[in-house]
Amino acid sequence: MNDILNQLLAQVGPQGIQAISKQVGVSEDQTSQALGGIIPTLLGAMANNTQSQEGAQGLLGALDSDHDGSILDDVVGFAGNFNNGSGEGILKHILGGNQPVIEQGLSAKTGLDSSQISNLLKIAAPLVLGYLGKQKRQSNSGFDISTITNLLGGMTQQADKSTSLDLGDILSVVGGLNGNKSSESTGIGGLLGKLFGK
Repeated sequence: MNDILNQLLAQVGPQGIQAISKQVGVSEDQTSQALGGIIPTLLGAMANNTQSQEGAQGLLGALDSDHDGSILDDVVGFAGNFNNGSGEGILKHILGGNQPVIEQGLSAKTGLDSSQISNLLKIAAPLVLGYLGKQKRQSNSGFDISTITNLLGGMTQQADKSTSLDLGDILSVVGGLNGNKSSESTGIGGLLGKLFGK
């Protein structure tokens, strides 16, 4: 499997990165670096959700009905209208009550403020689901619950290794990665402690 992080960023493309950076109000380099943290975080949260049969079936249903990958054909257009998209609803579903602390954690690691991270999350979530939907559509060997669970687990670990950011504590919060590269992955308590000096 090719590197998921670079593969997805390649599909977003330079024009997509430029459009996203303009919407968020940061540089293109900052956008790419932040997405390097956001994409593994979203994959980890989705991987955690698919540990239950209900969660896995829900994700498969969403890929069938709403996320066929066509969003990746017009990232520029989507970025310009992202507030009317499905990003906020997706985040509520996969991150739940952990969303504020995850935003703060990503903010601390990237140097962007929480509102900029929030907007990047809203943009990235539909793109990640679109990528998964495209993989499902192109799969010739079937795409069932075990497929999506294994795929997301592998993608999360792969993306975590590819990013320059240490996401161990954040991925511990979302529960999507076991044995990640941080030795201090102590979950939400550890992340809060790092953020607030406790």
